[in-house]
Amino acid sequence: MRRGLRFAVFASALVLAATVFFGTHAPPAAACLLGTCEGGGGGSEPPPDDGVSSSPTRVERVTTPARTCSVYANGGGMGSYCVSLGGGDALTLRERFGGQPLQRCRYSEIPAGIQQPFNSRPDEGRYMLMRCLGNIDFDTFSGGRDRTLDISIVFVPNGTDTEDQSNGITDFLWRQVESSTQMPVPVMQPRPNPTPLVGTPTYFTFQWVDPSSNDVVAQGPYSGRSQGGPFRRIETNGFVMEAQASSIRIDPNQEGIGAVECSPDTPYIEDARPAAQPADACTITFPRSSASARELATEPIPSNIREAFYADVEVRWDVTYGEAGGEMRPLGDGFVMRMKQVIPVQEVQAANQPPIVVF
Repeated sequence: MRRGLRFAVFASALVLAATVFFGTHAPPAAACLLGTCEGGGGGSEPPPDDGVSSSPTRVERVTTPARTCSVYANGGGMGSYCVSLGGGDALTLRERFGGQPLQRCRYSEIPAGIQQPFNSRPDEGRYMLMRCLGNIDFDTFSGGRDRTLDISIVFVPNGTDTEDQSNGITDFLWRQVESSTQMPVPVMQPRPNPTPLVGTPTYFTFQWVDPSSNDVVAQGPYSGRSQGGPFRRIETNGFVMEAQASSIRIDPNQEGIGAVECSPDTPYIEDARPAAQPADACTITFPRSSASARELATEPIPSNIREAFYADVEVRWDVTYGEAGGEMRPLGDGFVMRMKQVIPVQEVQAANQPPIVVF
């Protein structure tokens, strides 16, 4: 079960990440013995809400005569878990599973539609999606309240064992992760040109996808919409939780190009002139191409990002919860999902990029 959620995931022709620190590092060891993972507990502490990491986890507890339950949310996801009272069998992970090795990291292919980093060493390995459990407390029943799930795209050298392993503790902890629910992640889809053009208003629309499955999340007011929408509803353990995005902010991190904050629903009217677009459409007019991105960047750009702006993207989520059929109440005062996305911008006359300009 995920506690804090950090991403470093590439998406679309633009790169998405949500821990926020982009990483193309070598993968860590895939397994660790109980109590011997890095940091003595399987990972690092949850990130603070420092303006760089996504918001940390907020937990609230609900107790009944039969059980105690916790609902939680952070900048990447939400969920709930319960422990029955009076059962007498709530043994800790260490007591139940002894010295079984935990497969802390699991690998999978990068989902279709998510752009991979440029691989300058194809003979040595490839990029894969890696998910890692962290900050596990082996002296608790379920791993502790501060568990984390880190998601990143990493370079995996040839010969690395990327197969899922199965034993008691590994299956137990990963089932909890997979029963949790992640917020939809916005995959940028610029309009009217798939690659933004200099001097032409670019409107940022989004496809809202589940980062674990790459399926479009289309619930609530966005049900049936092919692009999905910034809304998620789950019902588990007798609790209903809903997350609704209230705003999205894009900062290209470039001198002379300001940030824009707009509606996460990003309304855009196809084939309409800029003057006819909705006032809360998410738009930036780029004064120059991204060929000079590194030279004029206000934040460092990773070495494998070539001729593209490396933008900060922030989504603010409001989370509510309540017992099924009961009154909903807020959890915390809002959560921020922070990501990195790559934005390549071309000159209008660039080869192989016919302009689609509507005025």
